[in-house]
Amino acid sequence: MTSSALAVKPALLPKGQQTPRVLHRPEFDSEDDARDAIDLMELCGQILDVWQCLLVCMTLATRGGRLAASTVGALVARQNGKGGWLEAVAVWSLFEAHLTGRQFGTNPKQPGRKNFTLWTAHELKTSDEAYLRVKALIQANDDLAAEVVRWDGGLTGQHVIELRDGSRLAFLARSKSSGRGFSPRRVIFDESQQFSALAHRAMLYATSAQGTNRQLIYTGTVPSEENDSEVWTGIRDIGRKGVSERAAWAEWTPVGSDDPAAKIDPESWDVRASSNPALGTDRLLHETIDAEWEAAQSDIDGFLRERLSVWPSLDAGTGVISAQAWADCQGALVEPTGPVTLTVETQLDRQATALILVGAGDDGVPQVRVAVQAPGVSWVPEMVADICDAQPSVRAVVLDGKGPAGPLEDDIAEALDAAGLDVDLVIATTSDFAEACAMAEDAINERAIRHDDDPVLNAAVRGAVKQTMGDADKWSRRKGGASVVALAGMSLGLWQYRRLAAMEYDLMDSVL
Repeated sequence: MTSSALAVKPALLPKGQQTPRVLHRPEFDSEDDARDAIDLMELCGQILDVWQCLLVCMTLATRGGRLAASTVGALVARQNGKGGWLEAVAVWSLFEAHLTGRQFGTNPKQPGRKNFTLWTAHELKTSDEAYLRVKALIQANDDLAAEVVRWDGGLTGQHVIELRDGSRLAFLARSKSSGRGFSPRRVIFDESQQFSALAHRAMLYATSAQGTNRQLIYTGTVPSEENDSEVWTGIRDIGRKGVSERAAWAEWTPVGSDDPAAKIDPESWDVRASSNPALGTDRLLHETIDAEWEAAQSDIDGFLRERLSVWPSLDAGTGVISAQAWADCQGALVEPTGPVTLTVETQLDRQATALILVGAGDDGVPQVRVAVQAPGVSWVPEMVADICDAQPSVRAVVLDGKGPAGPLEDDIAEALDAAGLDVDLVIATTSDFAEACAMAEDAINERAIRHDDDPVLNAAVRGAVKQTMGDADKWSRRKGGASVVALAGMSLGLWQYRRLAAMEYDLMDSVL
C-alpha cells in the first residue's frame, strides 16, 4: 500500500519542520554577522527559509569576536535547498572585509589575502552550478557587483571570484590533492557523503595556516555503500554526541532514525516532514514525495536513505550481528593445538592495519586474537615474518587480493622468504571473502567461535555493515569505517583455518 497526497488536500498535510531534530550549537554571544548575511541575501533577491536562517546563524555566530564554531555540519535530504544556506555564508564571507573593514590576511603586504573562502564539491557539475548561483546573486546587486574585479568562469570545476580588496571566493572539485596551494580561512565541503580521507587531509593542511579563526563546513546526505564516507560519518558522530565546544551540528531526520533497531514508517507524513524542511514549498511538493515513494517500491532502503535521511549510528551498534550472540562467544583463550592462520587486513585509506590470529585448542572451537593493530602499512611485512617465526603453529598467512591489503602481497612474500619460513601465503578472492563473511556470521550466531573481549574486535562487530555482492553479502569496508578491519580479518582467518583443519582431518583419515 502507498500513501497519496492527492487523497488529502495539500493544505491539510504537514509542512516541513523548520527546527532540526538534532541541534548542537557552541556557546555564542552574538548573531549580528548572521543577521547581516541574511539581510545581504535579501538585497540579492533571495529570501531564506526559517531553517536556512537557523543554519546561517549556527555558522556565523560569534563569541568574544571569534567564530563560535570552528566546525559546522548539517544533514538534510536532497532538493530541500541547503544551497541557500551555503550561498548566504559564501557571499557574506566574500564581502565581509569590504562591508565591515575587518582584516583577515596573515601578511598585509600581500594582495589577495584579505579573506579567502573555498567551496568544494565532489563532482565538477556541482562546483560549476554553485559558482553560477553565487555569481547570479552577486550580479543581482549592483553595489556588490561593482566590487568584483575578476569572474573566472568556464565550466571546468574551478572558478574564482575576486574583489577589489583582494578577497576571493574559489570553487573547486575535490581530489586527493585539491586544496594544496590554497590557504582559505573558510572551507565549504559540499557533497560530504563522498569525501575521501586523502582529500580531507589535503584540505586540512591548506587551512591550517589560518590559525584559530578558520572554519570548516560540512554538508551532505546519507551515504550509500558506494560512497567513501568515513570523514562524513565522523563529523556526524561528533555532532550527535553534542559534547564538542567548537563543533555545531544540525540534522533533519526522523525520531529514532539513529537507532539501528528502530522501525521508521516511510509512509508517515509526520516522518517525511521531520526529514524535509522544504516540504510543502515549491522546491519540494507533497506530490513529489508521493511519486518518489511509488517509484521506490523495489528499493525501500534507498527511499529511507535518500528522502528520509535514515542513518543509524554505529556507536550504538548496527544490529547486523547480534550483540548477545557475540557476548556469548567470550571466553578464556587457550594455547592452540593445531594449525593457526594469520590474516592481514588494512583500512581502505591505508592508515592502519590489523594482524589477526585464528586457531583452536583441544576442544576444536576456533578462537580469534588481535595480534597487532597499528598505523600505516610499511611495518607489516617484517611483523608478519616475526610473528610466523615466533609461532611455528602459524601455517598460513591470508589476505584479500582485491582488498586494501592486496598491494602488500609481494612484500610479505619476500619477507617470509628472507626469513626462511615455510608458511603458505594465501590470496583470497572476492568470492572467498564473501564466503568468509557468511562463515564468520554463522559461527557467531551458533556460538562456534571464541574471543577474549578485545575492544578492537568488539568495536568491529558492533559496527558491522553488509553490502550485497551478487547473490551473497559481505562486510562493507567502506560503510563500516575503520572498525571493520578486525572483523574482515577475523572472517578471513576463520575461513582459512577451517580449510587447514579440513586438510589435516583428510590427511589423518587417509593414514588411518
